[in-house]
Amino acid sequence: MNTHAFVAATIFLVSWGLTTHGKYSVTGDEPHYLLIAESLRSDGDLDLDNNYARGDAARFGAAGLEPELHARRSRTGQLISVHDLGVPVVLLPAYVVATSAAKLPTETLLTRFHMNRGLFAYSLLSLVIIAIVTWAAVVTCGALEDQGMSRRMAAGMVLVAWLTVPVLSNSFVVFPEPFALLAAAGAVALWASRSPRWRWKDSAAVLVLGCLPWFHKKFLLFGIGLLLVALWRRRDSLKSLSHTQKAAVGALFAIPPLALGLWTMYVWGNLTGGQTLERLPFSWSAFGHGIVGLFLDRESGLVWWAPVYALLPAAWWLRRDLAVWLIPVVALVIPCAAHDLWWGGFSPAGRFLVPLVPLFCLAAVALVNVPTARYAAVMLLIPQILIAAYGWQHPRALWPQGDGTNRVLAALLQPIGQPDRWLPSFRTDPQGAWTPAAALIALLAALNATMILASRTAPLERRG
Repeated sequence: MNTHAFVAATIFLVSWGLTTHGKYSVTGDEPHYLLIAESLRSDGDLDLDNNYARGDAARFGAAGLEPELHARRSRTGQLISVHDLGVPVVLLPAYVVATSAAKLPTETLLTRFHMNRGLFAYSLLSLVIIAIVTWAAVVTCGALEDQGMSRRMAAGMVLVAWLTVPVLSNSFVVFPEPFALLAAAGAVALWASRSPRWRWKDSAAVLVLGCLPWFHKKFLLFGIGLLLVALWRRRDSLKSLSHTQKAAVGALFAIPPLALGLWTMYVWGNLTGGQTLERLPFSWSAFGHGIVGLFLDRESGLVWWAPVYALLPAAWWLRRDLAVWLIPVVALVIPCAAHDLWWGGFSPAGRFLVPLVPLFCLAAVALVNVPTARYAAVMLLIPQILIAAYGWQHPRALWPQGDGTNRVLAALLQPIGQPDRWLPSFRTDPQGAWTPAAALIALLAALNATMILASRTAPLERRG
């Protein structure tokens, strides 16, 4: 078995195993995305009125599903989902196959595995999501090898990133993030290294980036950020294109979001969709908490689920030639941090940061050539592996409940005291969280400064 096949098999099997013992089934936004696919399959339209009324959500294990705030009356009088259409449209072929395949097993067999036909169909769709996430891992692995990493080192880095939060916990859910993860992995594979010419793959990737807002409007800025990376990294080869070819590339990116804007105006009378009919779900107060909470909040903060990410600032400093890749990072982090539900709502930890993982891996290449950084990463990987292993055994602990308790850390640290006493919670005590957060920021700054100073005794080989 070659390295890429090993990486793919490991990630797929570990993620699939996670879904077989205790995952929350068809929760949050997931069933409402799938009901759009059901309406497209059964009615050929987007009006969900009859689908909610006749209980069509039972087809994927969500019997009794109600619209709540997930669907609203549009300007045309139809009950339309407030969620974007990219996920259900792309999943539609898999949805048709899964719901058809769910009719094949006998009731006796399904009962034996604690299943019904709807949950079986949903489990098949989860496998499709896992396959998408696994594909992104293999693409990223190849990109790291192009950066000069050995196959084993690249495989190890990808396994660490994909088998821990945020990717592992979100690898099976019907959300937009796995699709954006694959797009980001493709962007890293194409544009992390310079090419002598603009290729058809570059144009195809630009089109994919333009389509990202159809999966979620928050990805518009992320797509623009990745496009800017492409234009900068391919600036020399772009000079050889004619004005017509350059205009075509621009059109490939611009047409999908323009079409989305026109459709949204027609249906909702605004450019932001049904979720913003009363107000935009963004605020400066949310941003103040979210920009720190995304990384340091004890329930939802990335560092407490995957400590090795604490070294990212040093990694990016050491690879200042990769500074342009910070543009899409900022373009995704800022709107997510400013969202009223910056923690991702009722979803596994770190959901909003999932698409950034291939970019994080690209920056982390810088740490390979610094012995001190390698040792620090290994030390941080020890608790990270323990956290991931416990989360795999107890999947429900991966869903933050909003009560200020990190159930994984509470279980692992029980012998030495509860982390609730000394880690910040921007959800339950936003004012009191600033003092421990400031101390942690100072500690992380000192750690990264140490890594940077250590790099002076181990010169970094810079790669394009």
